[in-house]
Amino acid sequence: MPSVPDVTTNQFTAFRQAEKHFKNRAVKDKYPSLRKYQESLVDLSRPEQQEDDVVWKAGWWSPDHEPDACPNRTDWKPWLFKGKEKDKGTRPDLPTSDLKPIQLNDGRTGWIVAPGCILIPRFLSCSEQLHFLHSSLAEYTLPPNPLSLSTHYDLPSNLFELYTHDPDTVVQPKHRTFPASQTRSSATSDVPKSRTLIETEPASIIGYDEIVARNKTWTGDAPSDKLKEKTVDQLILELRWANLGWVYQWSTKSYDFSREEPIPFPPELAAVCHQVVASVPWHRVFSEGDDSYACGWENWAEDYAPDTGIVNFYQARKDTLMGHVDRSELDPARPLVSLSLGYSAILLLGSASRHDPPKPIIMRSGDCLIMSGSGRQAYHGVPRILEGTLPSHFAMQDRDSETMKAAKRFISSARININARQVFPPGFVRPDRE
Repeated sequence: MPSVPDVTTNQFTAFRQAEKHFKNRAVKDKYPSLRKYQESLVDLSRPEQQEDDVVWKAGWWSPDHEPDACPNRTDWKPWLFKGKEKDKGTRPDLPTSDLKPIQLNDGRTGWIVAPGCILIPRFLSCSEQLHFLHSSLAEYTLPPNPLSLSTHYDLPSNLFELYTHDPDTVVQPKHRTFPASQTRSSATSDVPKSRTLIETEPASIIGYDEIVARNKTWTGDAPSDKLKEKTVDQLILELRWANLGWVYQWSTKSYDFSREEPIPFPPELAAVCHQVVASVPWHRVFSEGDDSYACGWENWAEDYAPDTGIVNFYQARKDTLMGHVDRSELDPARPLVSLSLGYSAILLLGSASRHDPPKPIIMRSGDCLIMSGSGRQAYHGVPRILEGTLPSHFAMQDRDSETMKAAKRFISSARININARQVFPPGFVRPDRE
């Protein structure tokens, strides 16, 4: 049964409370407590030795962050410290009893962390992480892929090349080169946004023809008239996403199907995503009688072919992703493949209702998460990038190329998430293109 659009202020739901906890920056140099959610926290890529763990090294398990963290717990005990562990505390063991391990066809181990959701720890090797870091900046930001900056700035076609070799190049905002009638007035842009959330209708319910009809009335977002010129070095730190394949229109929350074909999806990324989907023994993920059993998983190993994706760029000390559900694909159950690079982050993975408590998952560089079946309707978001958790293999090396040095300079303060998905079910024929 399709989910009913949820109208809520979102202020007092369990999901929102978890978001607020991890986003909290009220006290300087004080991190939100991980122990408050310790009984449900998932951290499957942590090194065996505490001393090798960048999350522990960064102080995220320090008792300095714990006062008043769990006022309702009756089993709280004083922490005992000795030697160098005094400042960072002791990393606790985390329960895995509610997680189901599955052996993948390629020999790896995956974990079912929620219905239809498989977490594969350390899926990408260190060299593969560096490769996709480089691709995310040097390849995925190239035209014709739209960027989050494209609406408001007259972007050069070689943004990352300039960041590498000429970062002081000045980029002008579009309102200085476009007619005033095409820019967004600052009088309207300053109006506070309400926190009342009205969920979009699933594309699988409203259908292709209605999506096309609605998008015909959309004329595009106007550039802001409040922005100033910036150097490439300044501007690239404001990059939030790059769009791959079919273009997602953020204003209408739907895909733009006006093109005959999508922008070509990176073939190497598509191959990796197909490979990981094909490696999953889906018969062990979906059992007969489950809500998602009839979602078509039997054919995914052969016909999964991502044709759209978003590369999210997070700056470690300020960027978050609000809890949401992805509803814009016409096949609502096909896998979404998510790859993490750079800093670790807290992912909140919930259910189809914001009122259910979400599971906090520490996503580390190289981890892969697959969301499928009913898991595609689960609320998820990234309320916190964990400061100080960049792995050592992202450090500069003398042998690095100039572009790799630039990519490492960017990731020194950032996290990148690459997610890929498939818009149409196999065999779908677009009615207006027959």
